[in-house]
Amino acid sequence: MTIEKALNLAIDNIIQEGTTDVDLFSRPFEVDLLKKNHFREIVIEKIGPLLEKDFKDFDVLPLAYCLVPKKDFFSFRKCALIDPIDEIKYLTIVIMIAECIEKGRDNKNNKRVFSYRWKPAGSHLFSSKYNFTAFRNFVKEKSRKRNVNVVAECDIANFYDRINLHRLECILDSLPNIDSKYVKTIDSLLKFWANRDSYGLPVGSNASRILAEAALIEVDKFLISHNVAFCRFVDDFRFFAPDAATANYWLSLLVSRLNKEGLFINTNKTLLRDVSNKSNSAQYIKPSISFCHASNTKHGTQENTSKIIRGYSGLIPTKFRKLRLNEIEKLKTINLNEMLTRIQTVTLIEPKHFVEFLKACIAQTNTKCLIEIVSLTNKFPQFIPLVLDAIIKHIAIFTNKEQESISEILNRDWLQKTTCPEYIHIYIVKFLGDPHIARKDLLFSFYKRLTRNQGNYIGRAILEQITPLVDRGEVLEIRDYYLRADIWERRQIAKIVAMHLIKDEMRPYFKNLKAISDDIFLEIIEKNFNNK
Repeated sequence: MTIEKALNLAIDNIIQEGTTDVDLFSRPFEVDLLKKNHFREIVIEKIGPLLEKDFKDFDVLPLAYCLVPKKDFFSFRKCALIDPIDEIKYLTIVIMIAECIEKGRDNKNNKRVFSYRWKPAGSHLFSSKYNFTAFRNFVKEKSRKRNVNVVAECDIANFYDRINLHRLECILDSLPNIDSKYVKTIDSLLKFWANRDSYGLPVGSNASRILAEAALIEVDKFLISHNVAFCRFVDDFRFFAPDAATANYWLSLLVSRLNKEGLFINTNKTLLRDVSNKSNSAQYIKPSISFCHASNTKHGTQENTSKIIRGYSGLIPTKFRKLRLNEIEKLKTINLNEMLTRIQTVTLIEPKHFVEFLKACIAQTNTKCLIEIVSLTNKFPQFIPLVLDAIIKHIAIFTNKEQESISEILNRDWLQKTTCPEYIHIYIVKFLGDPHIARKDLLFSFYKRLTRNQGNYIGRAILEQITPLVDRGEVLEIRDYYLRADIWERRQIAKIVAMHLIKDEMRPYFKNLKAISDDIFLEIIEKNFNNK
C-alpha cells in the first residue's frame, strides 16, 4: 500500500468512526471539517511528506488522558485524547504495516482470534464477520461440544497500559516483509507519547487496536503449539477443556507466556465454568454485566451471594436502557419509600440496589425520588452518567422547577468541588448543556473558575456545551482565554468567535491568531463557521 492510499484510508476511517470509541469525548468538530475536500487536500499536502521522514519531523503533540470507569465498579481505564491531525499520522503509519501484521496472526478461518481482523473496505478497516458477537456465539457453540466439560475464562490485567513497547517493536520487526522504517517511527511515536516510558498504547484508537493484536501474536502461537483449545477477543481468553485439571494446566501455560511479555492475568476474575450439562444454557457467559448466585457457607448456614460476571463489553453502564413492559409491571410493585430509607442509611450503596431503585423510580415516574437519587450519587459516583442519562431520556416527567433543582444539586455537590474525577465533571457538563436544561449560567461560571489541574478535556467540554448559548459579551470574554488555553480549547474558542461575531470584528482577531499559531484548523474554522 502506498503512503498516499494509507493516508486517504486513515482520513476516511476517522471521518466514519471518529478518533476514539470513548463516549466521554464528544465527536470533535475538527473531524467533520475533514469532509470538506479543500481542507482534506490541505491536510494531505501538509501531512503526506512528513510521514516519509524521521519521527523528529512528525510535529505531534503530547497526549492528554482522562480516566473513565472500567469493567469493575471501582476501577478505571486511562483513555487518550489524541489530536485529530496526530491521529491521522498515527493511523496512517500503522496502516502501512497492518497487512503484514494480519499475515503474521493466526488465520481467521481457524476461529481462534476474533478481534479486529484487517480487511479494509470503503472507510472501514476490519472484517465485519469477526467481532465480540461472533466471539460470544463461538464460545456458546464450542461449550456445547461433547468433549468440552470446563470453560476457563480470563483476561489480561491493564492490557493496553502494560504492553511493552520494546517487545512490541521486536515482534513487528520479526514479521516477514515488514518495512522497518515504519516500525521505528511507530516505536518513536509511542515512546514519545509514553513520556519515554517503555509501556502503553493509547486507548481508543484503531491504530492501537491493530498494534495490540500484534503484541499477542507470539502468545497465540505458543498456545497453539501446545495444542491448547482456546479463542480470544483482544485480551479476553476462553479455554475449552475436557476437565478442570487440563483447564488449570492451560491457564498456567498462558500465565507463564504472558509473564515473558510483562503481562499478567486478572486472577480475581479468572473463572472455571462447568459446562458438562449441555442442556443448561444459563451457564454460558453473557457480554454485559450480569449476576449469578453461588452457594456460600457462613457460620454453618447456607446463603446466596452474588458474583459479578463480566465479558469484554461489561463496562459501568452510562446509558439507561428502555424498560420492557413486563419489567415495568414488576418494578411498580417496589415500595420506593422503604427502599429510599434503606439506601439513605448506608454509607455505600450496593450497585444492584442502586440500579434497581433507579429503574423503579422511572417505572413509577416518581420525580421526587429521582431528584433524591441525584443527591445520593455521592455514595456511588460511577453511576452519575447512568442517572443523568435516565433523567434526560425522561425529562418530560419533570417540571421546570424540578429540572432547576437537579441542576442546582449537581452544581452544589459536584461542580463546586475541585477534588472530583474529571469524567464526572464532563458528564455533568454535558447534562447541563442539553437543550432541555441549557444552564449556561452554571457552565460559564464553572469555566471561569477552572484550574489547570482539573483535567485535560473539561475546558473543551464546557466550551462545546456553551457554544450555541453565549451572547456577544460572553464571546468577547471567552476569546481572551485563548492564550492560556490548550489546543483543544483554542479551537473551540476560535469556533465560538467565528460563529457569533460579525466578519469585520472576527477577521482582525483571526489575523492575530494566525500570527501566533500555525494550527492548520484556524483558516478552515474562520471560513466555515461565520454566517454573519
